[in-house]
Amino acid sequence: MAYKSNVYFRRAEREDLDTVVAWLDDPDFLHFLYGDPTRSPKQIRENIVSMLGRTVGQTLPGAIYLIIESPNDGPIGLLSLQNISWRNRSCSVDLYMGNKKYRVGLTAGLAWMRAIEYCFDELNLHRVSAYVYSFNTASWRICERSGAVRELTLREHVARDGKLYDMYCYAWLREDFDRLRESMKDQLPGKSLADMIAAWEKSAASPTEANP
Repeated sequence: MAYKSNVYFRRAEREDLDTVVAWLDDPDFLHFLYGDPTRSPKQIRENIVSMLGRTVGQTLPGAIYLIIESPNDGPIGLLSLQNISWRNRSCSVDLYMGNKKYRVGLTAGLAWMRAIEYCFDELNLHRVSAYVYSFNTASWRICERSGAVRELTLREHVARDGKLYDMYCYAWLREDFDRLRESMKDQLPGKSLADMIAAWEKSAASPTEANP
């Protein structure tokens, strides 16, 4: 079965602030947002504005923010690469789907795959980690299906809805992910990061031609 998706990543700009801040009005988005649940909505908004409002000027930034965009629906999510260590070639990744219809299913899974590919292929990192709440079943299942190893469980680490939940730490190593990609290349034809970029460039050059 050939999987179809023309969703792509692009650098987050200051013009995206209103869209990302609007996602914070969705209780489901806040429910899965990483961070201290005791922060007020105003504090969370200020944090988002601070992140996306930074001036790009660092040669080797410690964080990178990318917007996940659909040609049909516009911005649908945010990819955050944090704690980038260029010396150790590692980072942590957070991926949030702001558009509800993309939070589960193929698009979310491909977004995770492309995010990890970006870290390894474009940033030349060796290790990528992600912290996922135990109640976020869709995300930790995607992590495991994309070759990540659950290395750590922080028991009763996060409070949501009056309950305490575990938090899982997953990690990908470059060689493990490369083996997974090789094994899945027949299942995901044309869906690598390189293929995505080539399709986007073709679409940009011929705006009247529909993406596959």
